[in-house]
Amino acid sequence: MIATKRTDSRWRVFMTSLVGLILHVGCWQDPVFGQDAPRAPLVAEGLIDEDKLVAEPIEMSSLPAPSDEVAELLKVGQVEFISGGPRPSETRGLRSPGFINRDFDAETRFSLSYHFSSRCRWWWDEDGIVIRVRYPELNLKVFHEVWFRQRPNDLRQFWSLSLVQHELDHIRLSTDPRVLKRFETAVRSEESLRFSFSEVESILGEQANSRTSNRRSPRLTPEQVRKLINERVREHFDQTFQLIEIRYRELDRQTAHGSFAVPTDSPLRQWLDHSSAERDGEPQSD
Repeated sequence: MIATKRTDSRWRVFMTSLVGLILHVGCWQDPVFGQDAPRAPLVAEGLIDEDKLVAEPIEMSSLPAPSDEVAELLKVGQVEFISGGPRPSETRGLRSPGFINRDFDAETRFSLSYHFSSRCRWWWDEDGIVIRVRYPELNLKVFHEVWFRQRPNDLRQFWSLSLVQHELDHIRLSTDPRVLKRFETAVRSEESLRFSFSEVESILGEQANSRTSNRRSPRLTPEQVRKLINERVREHFDQTFQLIEIRYRELDRQTAHGSFAVPTDSPLRQWLDHSSAERDGEPQSD
């Protein structure tokens, strides 16, 4: 984040960033049961067991050309595919919404980050500090790494595999233009940020003690103002992150981690279809 602030006709620049992670887990399994697919049949179907190997990328150049909608989804979501090796969440110590002690056949690491530049000025009143802020730049960026326990021998059918389609549904949820737009709208709508004296002290800690002791001091540094602005932006970022996470879990709940198709009459199905239409340049009402 690059933010610019103004005080006494002087401009200063500072920066920060924040990244969040969500893990999704899926199963490559018999569509009738919510259990793991047995290893032997998978090998018989032409899948190589790479559990004990190092994860290797599945290059996009090795895959058939996807549909236009999927191609745009992969671009916007910055998607990478890997296969083999240990489950990423186990080696990286990341949280996963999956079942404990269950072997999953796919796992998606979802990363969300925000970036903004801002111009602001501030003053103290009887309640605390008021910051007037505008954001010339404000956006969210997403990245996805999709891991498969086994890699199909024949990649020509890759996009038609039910597990791949399930993972793409998750990516549709985390790249939904409406969800990302809500973040931008929420942040920009707060042109005046207000912080009580206690909030300033809570956010800035000991740094604020000498600055707010007389309840009128204007002597805030650019770094301190950066922390205050970032605190509010982060609140909206966290809400966006949680919304996506809720939809991720709902998709897994309705499909048993990819074992079943999303019900056609489910609101989630409408969300997925709506998301694809928005990304294809066909805006619809919310």
